[in-house]
Amino acid sequence: MEIKKFKNIHKLQYAEARAHLQTGDLFLCSGNHIISDLIKKFSNSMFSHVGMILRWNDRILLFESVEDDGVRVIPLSQYVFNFENSEKPYSGRLFIGRHRALHSNNFDQNHLNEMFGKAADLLNKKYDKNEIAHIVSRIALGRAKHKDNEAYMCSEYVDVCFKHIGIHFNRESSGFIFPGHIAKDEQVDGLFEIV
Repeated sequence: MEIKKFKNIHKLQYAEARAHLQTGDLFLCSGNHIISDLIKKFSNSMFSHVGMILRWNDRILLFESVEDDGVRVIPLSQYVFNFENSEKPYSGRLFIGRHRALHSNNFDQNHLNEMFGKAADLLNKKYDKNEIAHIVSRIALGRAKHKDNEAYMCSEYVDVCFKHIGIHFNRESSGFIFPGHIAKDEQVDGLFEIV
């Protein structure tokens, strides 16, 4: 399922995109890797990965959870120019979304500090590889249910951080949350694609 708000979104080169990025923005990927394809298929979504942007001293940092490293923080530019130190860009499409609550006039900016404090507290936690097995089981047998633990898939990590400041994303009835659930939330606006 292609999420309409991201379908005909305008495209920005990374140098221009940097000026528009704000702390708390959502980084969404539609990858061309085997795991990405599985996540997109099982979630019926165009998105395979999600993370959160932090602006810090003119740097654009990405908080995320990935298969080999678990929860980490990296410069966002690595996705654009040097993904996983390959000297090549990420194989797939990169999008930016923004949750309206984080940037409304009524929002207390201290909540962003609290959210990224929680994000930092979870750094180096393991990636939830068992969750992938549960997802496959759910699809194949219709039996698996999500169980909270100290390991995080990318969407679980983002969900926990947002939940820390009272923002809740919808999950499947089985308790799983995918990047597509976050992207299609009615409070999340699609901003642009980074090219």
